Amino acid sequence: METTEKNRFSILLEQLINMGEVKNSSLATALRYDPSYISKWITGRILPAEKTKQKVLRGISQEIVRQSTQSGLETLSVNYQITDCEELQAVIYDNLEAEYNYVMELQKTYGTLVAPKMSFFMTLSPAQYIVKMHHPVLRRVKQLNIAAEMDLMALKHEYRMQIIQGSMRREVYRAYPDVHFSLLIHIQPEKMNIIEDTMFLMNVISDMSRVDFRLYKSSQAAGRMIFSVQDEFMISGMLVDDKKCMAVNVSTEASHCRSMFETLRESCTRDALLYRPSTIDELIVEHIYQRSMLAMNRNWYIGHLTEHFLPDELFEELLETLKKGIHEDEQSKIEEAQLRYLHALTRKVLAESPSRVIFCKEAIAQLVVEKEVNFFGYPIRLSLAQVKTYLRYLQSLCKNGESPLEIKLLSGRLTTDYQYEMTQCIFLSDSNSYLISKTENRKNNLALFTHPEMTSIFDRFFQDIWNIQDERCLSESAEQQRFFGHMIHNTEIQTDISFNF
Repeated sequence: METTEKNRFSILLEQLINMGEVKNSSLATALRYDPSYISKWITGRILPAEKTKQKVLRGISQEIVRQSTQSGLETLSVNYQITDCEELQAVIYDNLEAEYNYVMELQKTYGTLVAPKMSFFMTLSPAQYIVKMHHPVLRRVKQLNIAAEMDLMALKHEYRMQIIQGSMRREVYRAYPDVHFSLLIHIQPEKMNIIEDTMFLMNVISDMSRVDFRLYKSSQAAGRMIFSVQDEFMISGMLVDDKKCMAVNVSTEASHCRSMFETLRESCTRDALLYRPSTIDELIVEHIYQRSMLAMNRNWYIGHLTEHFLPDELFEELLETLKKGIHEDEQSKIEEAQLRYLHALTRKVLAESPSRVIFCKEAIAQLVVEKEVNFFGYPIRLSLAQVKTYLRYLQSLCKNGESPLEIKLLSGRLTTDYQYEMTQCIFLSDSNSYLISKTENRKNNLALFTHPEMTSIFDRFFQDIWNIQDERCLSESAEQQRFFGHMIHNTEIQTDISFNF
């Protein structure tokens, strides 16, 4: 009897049914289909009709979660790293839809439901390349190994971000440690558009902090567009310019994919690593936090408000809030004496040693609305009274004309591209330099620069912003006072309103 090779949708559907320990007959009854249809979907003989795709896939995802045994539900939760049943149903639907669309595209392109082992395209636009690169396997969050060598800086911004964001499922509040991604890029600092290109790097670091991501410098990446998922998928081509990729090969042959992956991984050396993912806790334990505070040439870019700008009484209040609010398994990480020392050190340094700080006005406006401060890596929600205290302290820093601390307020966006959110904080010094992303995930939300070119790029970025002479950058104390006065007044308005609700 001739067997039909299974397509990716049918393979996933069978995996989900088996993981959830769901019976085909029970699934068919719930969907109001004859059991023979379920069998044909699983064997790959047919697909659900395209006109009823959404209804059927939503029904499948709902019933797989609803009908799963307890052990099956646990298996599905581990596989997708999600415990909430409603969210689990949503990501199963997302996975099924991605595989269904992929198979339907194969049918339209090649006349088959199963991908050819190797495809060749003489010329593709970057947009067409990205579509083929977004393989459904990237939806997986368990044991996904990726290596790539790409000349990203030669592409337009929209293509860069589409490649980086890809189709990997990375919710902002989650971490996916089983997704491993090593990327080699070609960087030429002297040819960079320092504002736009540095902001791109900032957003790469933030966007990829939810997975096990490593970024490397490689001159060999010039003109290359190679992306490989170990044992499962690869696409390679040559970037002629920002509008054309030539000689593009796409393969699902396991041996080809593994060979390409291993070749790329061999180029990912420690010397080429641009930054090391870390945490505030690690910086404190390794005394990097302290050394950077005592180093010369401190230049800080503040995209979200942190523990560095607190009066003593507010520091103590937030420390108490932190002790009450964190999980018991993290209590051992809090060393009150150490945090008090760091607070006292920071206040002393800012009061007596030269430092330059750029505050994004949007970060201060967000404090008034969201009432949240990043306190040694922990997001803490403030009361309106505490917000007012914080703002008044910032205002006092701007008032002190005798202090060696120099402050500028940056308003608006530095680029018109809506994708780029300026919520990161950058701490530069002669000792150590690092970037902190605003995420709920405390793991890997800090990038410690390990390559001198990375530090040089961000130094130039800071300097270019500092030297802005127009209305975007407020440097006069009187202008800064008016701004903080307005923010304090907004907080008082909210306080007055809150008494009525």
